[in-house]
Amino acid sequence: METAIDPIAREKELTSMSNVTVLVILAIVTMTFGALIGVFLYRSAAPKFWGHLQVPTILWLTTGLLILSSITLERARQQLSLGNQEGFHFLVSWTLTLGAAFVVGQILGWFQFMHTGIVLAKNPHSWFIFLFSGLHAIHVVAGMIGIGYLYLRTREAASGPKFQMQTRVVAKGVSLCWHYLGLLWIVMFTLLVTWKR
Repeated sequence: METAIDPIAREKELTSMSNVTVLVILAIVTMTFGALIGVFLYRSAAPKFWGHLQVPTILWLTTGLLILSSITLERARQQLSLGNQEGFHFLVSWTLTLGAAFVVGQILGWFQFMHTGIVLAKNPHSWFIFLFSGLHAIHVVAGMIGIGYLYLRTREAASGPKFQMQTRVVAKGVSLCWHYLGLLWIVMFTLLVTWKR
């Protein structure tokens, strides 16, 4: 005779497995960006060629958009926990839109920066703008794939408690990654704006 699986216990178990996966992913991301930040700090110790940079104005806007996208994603998760799949779907669509606007803004920031006339050969500090924002944008696109999956998954009414439980588990993992990417960008942007001014 089979015993019924407690749905609350099952969701906790799936969440724990998801958290382990997310922690492994975030550890790899942390090592990658930690190495870049380490190179940035080491390179800045040599004053030669480390000139003042005017960070493109649009990067301030994109930073705000990324913070706002974290807020909409967290509010979406709250709606999902209340069983409001339609509200979740609506807020996730905003998160995707803000994420896309962030990536487009980062690319526009590159063009703004290139038009300042600063070249890599004269100021190696400048390549960190491209490196930080470019590599980070690639990770944001990966996060948007996860958010896009949730968007597609919730476009129609939920098909039962198991479906809803799995959606909540995936949403928690994706949101942890998304919030972490936002935090990483704030750290890197702060370094670009304030370090060695």
